Amino acid sequence: MPRLSDAAVITTNAVLALIALATLCYSVYLFVAGPSHCQRFIQDPLIVTACLLFFISSLGLIAALYDSYFIMTIYLFLLFLSFLLILVLSIFVFLVTNPSAGKAFSGTGDLQNWIRNHSLQGKNWEGIKRCMSDSKICRFGRGEVHLDAKHLSSVKFGCCRPPVECGFESKNATWWTVPATSTAAEITGDCKIWSNKQSQLCYACESCKLGVFKGIRKRWSILLVFNLLVTLLVVLLYSCGCCVRNNNRVPWKRRFFR
Repeated sequence: MPRLSDAAVITTNAVLALIALATLCYSVYLFVAGPSHCQRFIQDPLIVTACLLFFISSLGLIAALYDSYFIMTIYLFLLFLSFLLILVLSIFVFLVTNPSAGKAFSGTGDLQNWIRNHSLQGKNWEGIKRCMSDSKICRFGRGEVHLDAKHLSSVKFGCCRPPVECGFESKNATWWTVPATSTAAEITGDCKIWSNKQSQLCYACESCKLGVFKGIRKRWSILLVFNLLVTLLVVLLYSCGCCVRNNNRVPWKRRFFR
């Protein structure tokens, strides 16, 4: 059992350390190559996450390889903090992405609008718009001939075409014309904001914010599942680490030759 715990801690932390190094190298590459607006959003979080992951994994490796009781104690303490952080983040993501749970928790329903109020306003929204423009998210494939909500993602439906209520006529996927029967007084709101320029389209529309909001909520729901899997991994590592730590209290010869 001691050897199995040691092997689990060493193997898992070695894999995590390699992942952290690869992530750190990619972050450095983005910095040297000159990141786009989209890549700037992930560059700093990637660097911080990779450094923390490499540091914690290295502690686990050193503690398990050199039978260090003190370093293993520090490693387990950091794992416990990581567990608490992931747990709090998971609860927050669940409350934000689940309207009924968020309303029941806050009593006002403000949590369900947290993403829209904090991520889709001011400088954050300007950065998202530049990111969508740079990434050419509105480039349609040959098979995408249906431009309705059933066949398009929420982001494409909200940002890459004018709202349905505008009644614009489609010439192709991103070129729309105003019907001859429409008057200037009828073209208001998002209908007035729409532009056939590929760098603008409906990125400044409220319908685009709504589409991005729905997309973020969907991806955060996936993040919640990922967080739960990471939580299980942290609990497993913590359990094995406790076995290794208790085993390190026993003199080396007695540990393997009883």
